[in-house]
Amino acid sequence: MNTVAKGALALGAAALCGAAVTVALRGTPAPAAPSAPPVGTATVERTDLTDTVLTQGTLGYAQSPPVINQLPGIYTDVLAPGSIVQPGQVLDRVDDQPVVLMIGTVPAWRPFAPGMTDGPDVQQLEANLIALGDAHGLLTAAGPHFGAAAVAAVERWQQSLGVTDPTGSIALGSVAFAPAALRIAADSVSPGQAAAPGDMPYAVTTTTRAVSVPLTPSDPTVAAGQPVSIELPSGMSTPGVVTAEGPPPPSGPGGSSASSSGSSTLLTVTPDDPMATGTADGEAVQVSLVVQSVRHVLAVPVAALLALEGGGYGLEVVEPSGQHQLIGVRTGVFAGGQVQVIAAGLRPGTRVVVAQ
Repeated sequence: MNTVAKGALALGAAALCGAAVTVALRGTPAPAAPSAPPVGTATVERTDLTDTVLTQGTLGYAQSPPVINQLPGIYTDVLAPGSIVQPGQVLDRVDDQPVVLMIGTVPAWRPFAPGMTDGPDVQQLEANLIALGDAHGLLTAAGPHFGAAAVAAVERWQQSLGVTDPTGSIALGSVAFAPAALRIAADSVSPGQAAAPGDMPYAVTTTTRAVSVPLTPSDPTVAAGQPVSIELPSGMSTPGVVTAEGPPPPSGPGGSSASSSGSSTLLTVTPDDPMATGTADGEAVQVSLVVQSVRHVLAVPVAALLALEGGGYGLEVVEPSGQHQLIGVRTGVFAGGQVQVIAAGLRPGTRVVVAQ
């Protein structure tokens, strides 16, 4: 006799014994046995299954290198938190002299003036002047030489800023380079406060919506380019993709970092639809990460599984003739109320009994 049959007989004997005991103890007829739970059927499907886990993240804006002041004097104008600064716009003013944001990855480290040596900072400046429309005499592909065309372009740019005496030269600190447009997250200076080289007048971010997800060694392995789902506090979800993976940033003075909370990796997740995430900064969200995924496998509802007496699982298959047969199966990935099943002879379209 097979294991399944033994299990069925054991259950039947137990039911009979229980009824007899009930009758002997109470001296009255045993109550009717509870009716069997309602059942239905489902079909075996060939599908893809993805098992996921939720982990905590913080929704806000992607990080940006800091803005560092290089001008001595007095801050005469600063921006309010939440302000967006596009390339060519003024970040702040020191002694009423504007500090203008420009795009680039090389920090400003010297004045721009005729006779200066060639360098990547010059090429960055000229590319910005071209983009701002002030470089009529410069080539489309900006070069590293600060020549007469660059001087004329700087003069036109200074005039557009309202400089009364354009010189064609730029003092160190009058432009600040950043990789992209900036968002002022917080300010640390006020008008009238002394300005000194090395100050960081603002905490800044990019304008790109992003979720920071600190991972611990127990979390699944994730790589850049992997799609994820962002679960918002509203209960809605929106798709995103992992755009960066690296060590957590070091903690600041008196602050904490992801590493101090047990994280070994910090993911940056960019939403596919930034508008769907709103404008909140520092909002707690959850991110659904893939634990394992399989493609083109046979799957049934989890409720179709039957625990076998000797261990493992089975399915009650409905034959085309209407007869029922119990078969043993191996299980794989569980996901979304379905489970991967493996058994000889099992095919898509096979009907199985499912508890309701």
